[in-house]
Amino acid sequence: MTKRHLGVLVCAIPGLYLLLSPIYALLHYELFAAEIPHFLRYVLIPGVLAVAFIVVGLFAKPQFSLLVGICGASLLAGLFLFEAMHTVSVVSVRLGMFGQLSEAQAETLTRNEKVVPGFTLRGLNRLAGTDELSEALLSGFPSTQVVLCTSNKGVVSYTADRFGFNNPDHVYDKRLDVMLLGDSFVEGFCLPPGEDLASRLRGRGLSTASIGIRGNGPLMELATLGRFGETLRPRRVVMVFFEGNDWENLERELTVPWLRAALSPNANYGLQATAKETMDQAREILAERKNAPVTSVDLLTRTALFRNFVALQQTLTRLGLVYPKITQSNPEFRRILHRAKALTESWGGSFTLVYVPRIDRFIGPFSSDGPFDPLRMEVLGAAAAEGIEVIDLQEAIRTRPEPILMYAPDAHFSRDGAEFAANEILSRLPAVPESAGQIVGSN
Repeated sequence: MTKRHLGVLVCAIPGLYLLLSPIYALLHYELFAAEIPHFLRYVLIPGVLAVAFIVVGLFAKPQFSLLVGICGASLLAGLFLFEAMHTVSVVSVRLGMFGQLSEAQAETLTRNEKVVPGFTLRGLNRLAGTDELSEALLSGFPSTQVVLCTSNKGVVSYTADRFGFNNPDHVYDKRLDVMLLGDSFVEGFCLPPGEDLASRLRGRGLSTASIGIRGNGPLMELATLGRFGETLRPRRVVMVFFEGNDWENLERELTVPWLRAALSPNANYGLQATAKETMDQAREILAERKNAPVTSVDLLTRTALFRNFVALQQTLTRLGLVYPKITQSNPEFRRILHRAKALTESWGGSFTLVYVPRIDRFIGPFSSDGPFDPLRMEVLGAAAAEGIEVIDLQEAIRTRPEPILMYAPDAHFSRDGAEFAANEILSRLPAVPESAGQIVGSN
């Protein structure tokens, strides 16, 4: 092989790799190329670099093209080695998030009928064949031990309350000051009992119930409020919106006919009693799941691990060069806020939205709020249009000396993050007259 051919070959390696980004972005134009920051990041810059490598390989002097190609290919190989190192650490974190157990832990879990692995309500309702909102599973399983995750310190779990949520059961013995709606951030993902957001608020004197399950989106949270709000009549309802996946979760939820019915002013949200058959079916489904061990194969089937490796996701995230998908407008979100506020005010309570930013905003020397803010502006704008108070944790966390410490390796709140968020919420919650509404017994 001549120097000319060798130079073309080694320049083609980084050149063709860099072309993958603009090709993928243009094929998914509305998500990765329709706005200027995304076009620059995913199309123009990698496209120009790709063309430069290919032109040098084809037209530069063989010695120069060989030098450029070797440098480019070597740099690319180094980036992939760095990516591989971090992917290995991600695998252990993700397996823990899925609830990977040791043989002894798995045996204990199998024997104990009161223990269930983590779940999403949307997934269980799909498997159970739910087709009516009033019969849907909108909570966890009462008095059941729920596995949140596993870590090098063992299994992190909680015992569900009388409704199936992560609270001590006595929290319902008096009127609730705060009902927290949300996903895994509200459920307290991978935080030991007493260190989650709701527990932190209880520790500061507010009678608080976490009404959140991993995987929930805004529409599922509205349905949950519709079922449990009138029964519990909290003085304040706080919906926690997570920037990382709540918008995408909402898009998926809106495709489910029975769940979309929650938007109707005349929606029949049902009771625990009307959902008993669905809950029994869901228990059977989870009983089968807990006998199946979590393996590394799950990371390929349940996550985008391979795609992210090819895209150098971990490496570019640490540089602050990974941008979220472009926000698609969704007017249904405002309808959800309108309906949630109306339900809350029907018993004299107040409704507040909390905005939780994703960890990616605060990682790397090139991190910027710009690519993330369109979604934030969409959410805050919808809340403002409905006259809803917003507690924006993005602004608060940005003021911290090391914002990254507010998050755990799994990108949820760390212990410090949960405490910080509780302090921010406590300091900004609107006052509600103590006489507003009455508490009613369990349904």
